[in-house]
Amino acid sequence: MHQKTVKIQPPDSARIKEWVEKLSENYRGLIKTTSIGCSLLGREIYALHIGNQQRKVLYCGGVHGREWITSLLLMYFTEELLSAYRSGRRICDMDINKLLSTGGLTVIPALNPDGIDISLHGGDIPGLRAFLSEELTERVTDRDYSCRWKANARGVDLNRNFDSGWDEMRSIAMERGITGPSPDGWTGEYPVSEPETQAVTAFCEKEKFRHLIAFHSAGEEIYWSYRTFTPPRAHIMAKILSMSSGYSLSEPDRSASAAGLKDWFMERYHAPAFTVEIGKGRSPLPMQSFLFLYNRLAEMLVLGIAI
Repeated sequence: MHQKTVKIQPPDSARIKEWVEKLSENYRGLIKTTSIGCSLLGREIYALHIGNQQRKVLYCGGVHGREWITSLLLMYFTEELLSAYRSGRRICDMDINKLLSTGGLTVIPALNPDGIDISLHGGDIPGLRAFLSEELTERVTDRDYSCRWKANARGVDLNRNFDSGWDEMRSIAMERGITGPSPDGWTGEYPVSEPETQAVTAFCEKEKFRHLIAFHSAGEEIYWSYRTFTPPRAHIMAKILSMSSGYSLSEPDRSASAAGLKDWFMERYHAPAFTVEIGKGRSPLPMQSFLFLYNRLAEMLVLGIAI
């Protein structure tokens, strides 16, 4: 009997690394693990490949530091998927062997491992002071790190750093008084300035995914369109994701309407991409909500590969 390696506890970068290594060992032959690059502080950004890689989709979590529960969601699902794949077990009455013979999944559990560690462990993680300005470190509090920190180790919000409507997001940040590195909302000095956004965009260029789902928290919403770049099939796909999860289809407000991973993917490839805001409440979401959250989303996570 396989013993589950993922633990239901906050997934900092050390735990993610340990989990990736154990998963690679326990499911040798069913999973391929690669690094797509490193974060600003040198942490590996892992990608896990399962199933038919000729027709694959991408799931990406941990884009924002305080939203580390999205990394746990993808870790837990990845292991459930592999267990079912090896044993012939079904998930939500879906045949996983058949699913993964015709389609594949690539998972990036944590695009922003530095930000996750900052949110979980505060501002004293090794190497951080070399990148954060003295002004920023002097004005943020312990609560800012744990409850507000969405950015990477330079104080750049990765989901405002992609090259799709970046100028507009920069202007909105300035209107809000965000003129430099911040726990939340700073676009960076120029599009794709950060090693994390550089890594995932180069990875997508190389791998050619059918579609992408980026996981954030919270709101129980699905964002599915981006200006004139939304392909016709995206709406019906979004409806399937919505019906299976019970989440509503939504449009982001003006302050979050561009420069995200979903937006860049849709503009660059004219292919479907979705942002799924998991759970309800303020991030970081409480650990005791995780199993309820996962059980509600399990069907959607499987369907996201099939559609």
